[in-house]
Amino acid sequence: MPTDRRVSPLRVVAAVSAMTAVMLLVAALGEWAILPSATLRELDEGSASRATAVLADHDRLGTAAHVWAALSGPWVVHPLVAIWTGVLVARRRLTLRAAVVTVAVGLLGWALGAVCKEIVDRPRPSVALAEVGSWSYPSGHATNIALGTVLLVSLARLAERAWVRWGTTLLALAAVALTAADRLLLGVHYVSDVVMGLTLGAAAATLALACLPLRRDSALP
Repeated sequence: MPTDRRVSPLRVVAAVSAMTAVMLLVAALGEWAILPSATLRELDEGSASRATAVLADHDRLGTAAHVWAALSGPWVVHPLVAIWTGVLVARRRLTLRAAVVTVAVGLLGWALGAVCKEIVDRPRPSVALAEVGSWSYPSGHATNIALGTVLLVSLARLAERAWVRWGTTLLALAAVALTAADRLLLGVHYVSDVVMGLTLGAAAATLALACLPLRRDSALP
């Protein structure tokens, strides 16, 4: 891994532009392709009804779904990313500059997801089993869990031990699957909301890291 170097303004502009372009593309697909499609609308509404029916006779499963919804939100995901970057900085596996960039990418992705919701302003499914105030498309939970997963997996590559790298990757991917299922079972999102949220988060983080690659501490051999 090469030593650290200053983050050039051009790279920052490229990263922000790439993330914004992905957000606008997801918004355009929602506004002009997904929402107007009668076929997709029928699929979304049917899957929402079937998903919420799963929780109808399972009180404990419903409670677990609400708990996971609280644990998988951006208010948990981004602090976890910040903590992991702090650990790597303290162990001299990551530069402070790279840590700040990583956290900034996550927060910017969170903000862009919120902007995308306002652009498309899709109402929540009528069968929702939880009260949620924001718009439905794209799923904020899905966007942020995908953002966090890409960032955590990228950070995990800098860990010293293989079991930490693999363990972080597997746990992060499991969190993605659980979060996607959770949003559907609670009826707070349509399938297309979740799919496009995952797409937005993963693509935004991947493109940002391509422009601003993580670097290990220059003191490392």
